Amino acid sequence: MTWGYTRVATPVVEGQAGTPSAAMIAGPESYRAEIDGLRAIAVLAVLFFHLRVLAFSGGFVGVDVFFVISGFLITRVIVADIEAGRFGLARFWARRARRLLPAFFATLTLSCIAAFLLFAPQHLEMFAESLVAANFGVSNILFWRETGYFDIAARMKPLLHSWSLSVEWQFYLVWPVLLRAFLGRYPRRMVWPMLAIAASSLCLILAFQDGSFWLLSRTRAAEWIADGWATVFYNTPFRVFEFACGAALAWLPKPRHAIVHELLVALGLALIGGAIFLLDSSSGTPAFNIVLPTLLGAVMVLQADRSRWAALVLRNGPAVYLGRISYSLYLIHWPLIVFCEYGLLRTLQPAEAISVGLLSLVLAVLMFHCVEQPYRAGRGLAATARLSLAGLVLFSLVGYAMSGGMPWRLQSVVAGAELANSEALKAITGSLDCQDFCEYGNLQSPNKVLVVGDSHVQHYARALNELGGQNFHFLLAEAGNCYFGAELQTRTTGAVTQHCRNATDQAARWLKAGGIVAIVQGQRWPGYRNLLERKVDGAPVDMPDVAQLFPTMLGDIAKLYAGFQGPVILIGHAPNINLVCDVRPAYFSLPCPIPSRIEHVTFEASFRAFANTHPGFDLVDPIVAICSATECHATDRGHSLYVDDHHLSIFGARLVVPRIIERLKTDLSVASRQPLSQSTMR
Repeated sequence: MTWGYTRVATPVVEGQAGTPSAAMIAGPESYRAEIDGLRAIAVLAVLFFHLRVLAFSGGFVGVDVFFVISGFLITRVIVADIEAGRFGLARFWARRARRLLPAFFATLTLSCIAAFLLFAPQHLEMFAESLVAANFGVSNILFWRETGYFDIAARMKPLLHSWSLSVEWQFYLVWPVLLRAFLGRYPRRMVWPMLAIAASSLCLILAFQDGSFWLLSRTRAAEWIADGWATVFYNTPFRVFEFACGAALAWLPKPRHAIVHELLVALGLALIGGAIFLLDSSSGTPAFNIVLPTLLGAVMVLQADRSRWAALVLRNGPAVYLGRISYSLYLIHWPLIVFCEYGLLRTLQPAEAISVGLLSLVLAVLMFHCVEQPYRAGRGLAATARLSLAGLVLFSLVGYAMSGGMPWRLQSVVAGAELANSEALKAITGSLDCQDFCEYGNLQSPNKVLVVGDSHVQHYARALNELGGQNFHFLLAEAGNCYFGAELQTRTTGAVTQHCRNATDQAARWLKAGGIVAIVQGQRWPGYRNLLERKVDGAPVDMPDVAQLFPTMLGDIAKLYAGFQGPVILIGHAPNINLVCDVRPAYFSLPCPIPSRIEHVTFEASFRAFANTHPGFDLVDPIVAICSATECHATDRGHSLYVDDHHLSIFGARLVVPRIIERLKTDLSVASRQPLSQSTMR
């Protein structure tokens, strides 16, 4: 996102082949107000998307528009300076730092204060990591590497939006060097290297977006790129496509007729608007999500510099001013949303969203006039270097200080000890160190119990080993977000799905080998509303109504174990709690809403109806052990029962697992069934 440049060099003549040479770009500068207007559209799209305004379901494409603007403006400025003989890397980077760092550092300062006052230790620890990464311009890599099932919710990451600034800085490091090299070799044919770079980047997007690439298939990096969407979204090489599309406009000839300029602006705005209002996060692949608003929409608007009427929507006073403050607005709005929702422990209501949006605008105006403008007027490399160094040192020290979670801010003894930071959480986790599948318990026991599911069965593994390991041989197959069914499966989503396929395949092999006396399956049942697909054709299966979802899943599981003659014990999902209420600082009196139990009531009713026709199935509901008639408990006898809002700690698991062991012993004793020599798992 290139903010600050709206003056562009104006080409004065055309080359022999109709393509402006590099020298033609170094002409007099002219202000293009419509670029500020285009920035306004982009930043409003992002703001309304983050505020969950329904009509702006594709507002995320505003970032793509910013990248095209950046490639266009930065390229024109660099080339003009090179042709004028005044370009220097240090001078270029200093100008960018002077333009971007003051408001960025101001945002980091405000975010640090808010995180200190509001965040629980484990969330402050993660914030500290992102603070340091953003400070050094590599937060895009951090957030890419964090993607996966156990990545905390995006709306609990106040610096998540800094990924785009990191991409921008990485672009600044390389692009001037590339331009200088290409200008020396292709002074009159620069449009072709730009288009070649754009095409190469687009090919990378197409190659990596499905989560695999043959050159890396046998390396450790294969898992890193398994989430194709995240790889393409966060990493700079894939964003070069947008930068280069904008850069190529510096050498493309302008249309001769004014009517063509009018049509380009009108069509470009229509395409950008269509993307904003019609796309959503599930619309096609990343490549096609960005082609529509960037290659066609934003490029058309930028190429048309002589539109008088169609561009009025971009050149009016409010739009231009909003474009001028767009950088500050982009910086401040996301942390404000995150901290407000974190304090409320829920999403913003419509009236609250309007208030947060207006407050974002007010803060953006203040930051623009009180921070951006004064520092932007500064001069000299030395002053800029001092500012940059001071920020790097200061926020690195702050990040280091916060890296332990600062549990001394809390009043609760339990929270201070067991939930202080990631290391403390590891000590009370209920899971075993088992990736995809493993065996534990008494490996010589003939009582083989197949344990399958997602993380809501994994958090019982350690307690099952402690309380039932002498009598049972447990075969665990699990993966985060992994549904085990006959005709349905977890939707393909990269690395998470690869682990799931490993687990389901191994469970099928174990069951086929025979000797299994019982099956235990646990899922976070309501979590699969929009995560399932049909195995036969990969068609998505969305069931937002749990009254439809639960019977469908139970019926599918019955088909999965149709050939199995032993007992099948299903474990209900652990009740949700607002654990943050017990582990956040008490500097403010904040609400703590009680999660609804409607999903548990619905699942229990669905299971009762299901069990009437499937007598071999039993249910163990954790809510019986964790909750009283009025509330679900976060602690018991001085220990935390949870590690987050819905995963149990070892102490919580120890309350539920005795019921599982008891049910296993009862079912096996009553049934007195012998292990099967062979069974099938579809």
